[in-house]
Amino acid sequence: MSTLSAEEKYRNFIPEESREYLEKLFAEFKRTVTIEVYTAEGEHREYNDFTLNICRAFNVISDKIELREYAVDSEMGKNRNIIATPTVLISPDEYDIRFLGAPAGEEGRALVEALNLASKGADGISESTKEILEPLEEDRLVKIFASPTCPYCPGQAINAFKAAVARPDKISAWNISTLDNENMAHEYKVGSVPHTDINDTVTFTGLEPEEKFMLQLLFLKPLEEVVEEQRAAKAETTEDTVYEDVDLAIIGGGPAGMSAGIYAKRSGLSCIILEKQGVGGQVALTPKVENYPGFTNIQGFELVEILGSHAREYTDIQQFAEVKDVKYGPRIEITTDEKNYRAKGVLLATGVNVRMLGVPGEDKFYGHGVSYCATCDGNFYKGGKAVIVGGGNTALTDALHLKHLGIETTIVHRGDKFRAEKVLQDSVNREGINIIWNSQVTEIIGEDQVESARIVNKDGTETILDTDVVFVAIGHTANTELAEKLGCELRPDGFIKVDPTQRTSVERVYAAGDVTGGVRQIITATGQGAAAALTAFDDFTRLFDDIKDNTKNIW
Repeated sequence: MSTLSAEEKYRNFIPEESREYLEKLFAEFKRTVTIEVYTAEGEHREYNDFTLNICRAFNVISDKIELREYAVDSEMGKNRNIIATPTVLISPDEYDIRFLGAPAGEEGRALVEALNLASKGADGISESTKEILEPLEEDRLVKIFASPTCPYCPGQAINAFKAAVARPDKISAWNISTLDNENMAHEYKVGSVPHTDINDTVTFTGLEPEEKFMLQLLFLKPLEEVVEEQRAAKAETTEDTVYEDVDLAIIGGGPAGMSAGIYAKRSGLSCIILEKQGVGGQVALTPKVENYPGFTNIQGFELVEILGSHAREYTDIQQFAEVKDVKYGPRIEITTDEKNYRAKGVLLATGVNVRMLGVPGEDKFYGHGVSYCATCDGNFYKGGKAVIVGGGNTALTDALHLKHLGIETTIVHRGDKFRAEKVLQDSVNREGINIIWNSQVTEIIGEDQVESARIVNKDGTETILDTDVVFVAIGHTANTELAEKLGCELRPDGFIKVDPTQRTSVERVYAAGDVTGGVRQIITATGQGAAAALTAFDDFTRLFDDIKDNTKNIW
């Protein structure tokens, strides 16, 4: 009976389909990348073995990857300031990019992208990120706490890795697995991932758009504080209001807004895209996209980069330009913190946000027992108790996931039957998951962490249910504040009402994308954005003399 060689053993450690993908990716590396792995005997053996096996496999399948192995207590380990086993360093002579803990599950994606970034160097960093970080003078140590089951964690880690590659002289980026660094996670009070800590001074929870991440890294404070300071400084000035005139103002820089910008400009309309955060909307926060034509599998932030690059060829995109006010008239006035605009028409592509419970304790305990991603944060509560609020597919899927982690799970649903697919309902019943019908969570209670939830039944009965965490899975709410200011009619479910050509109930005001409801897919959002821009062009040729003679071929 033949035995596998060491090389074959490590090669086969990676499934064939993944191995073929990695071989192609590594073959395109512009330069050799060095991996240093540090392990300690007798500690975290399972995690050490996995880390060594995956890194040895990378070394076997590519001559562009050089592997070095050391003990944590070696002279090299002391020189590199290794504090955990296992630890993986990426091209440590150039960058301080490291993984504390085994890069398993979703963290494996972050490791592959770290290798890819190190191979490209500065060529793999966007001009926007380079410009934002150029003024940085002080050192930054970024710690990203992650979990193997968190689909959003790689995106936040990649933000940090990009920063470390852009400014290797100032920025260090550490990806810390909470699974095998529990003490460190406890020290930093990590209750939800991704959890970002910068210089032990500023913390953020969740995946953030790249530009927002970089700005917070630069200023060492939440972007909202930076914007508020700029707003206060501007309020002290007494300059007269100056307006920039455009044909179409597009509010929202997601797929619908960017598509609209392309089609508006090709139609001959001047336009501006105003985005209050970074471009991409929900897509920028989507770990993996598998249903956008032309891409069988692409990370959300990568698709955003492609869409954004295309849109910028046609129109100006103002990021972090939150619209504070709109006034309807012969020209619609739009006010932002930086500039003011007058437009013939407005296209609302303002998207949706995760729907919150809106009860006492929800904000206070966010990241400390309140979560909107059971897949991300379930591991923190193994052996404990959890409440899931909701009755759709997401809520029941989350409940099953938590049950399989060994968490005592209770579903609280306001109705007397679920909206979820029957197969999920059957699974919940089969698993014996507790369900509280016709009830709502009205308060989340605790001191430093969640301890219980107040639950009120339709008949008025009140219960205090002990729990370690409340997971909220009740859908999304449309961002319609500006639509309401403009007088647009809303649908009964709260989304903006539009006709088949994306007109709202108010002349020269259009809407597209998730804010209009429907199936809420990337492909439909881009189609609606294009349709809205073309509708605006048709309307403007009828309403405005300066547009009538514009017959530029949009094709």
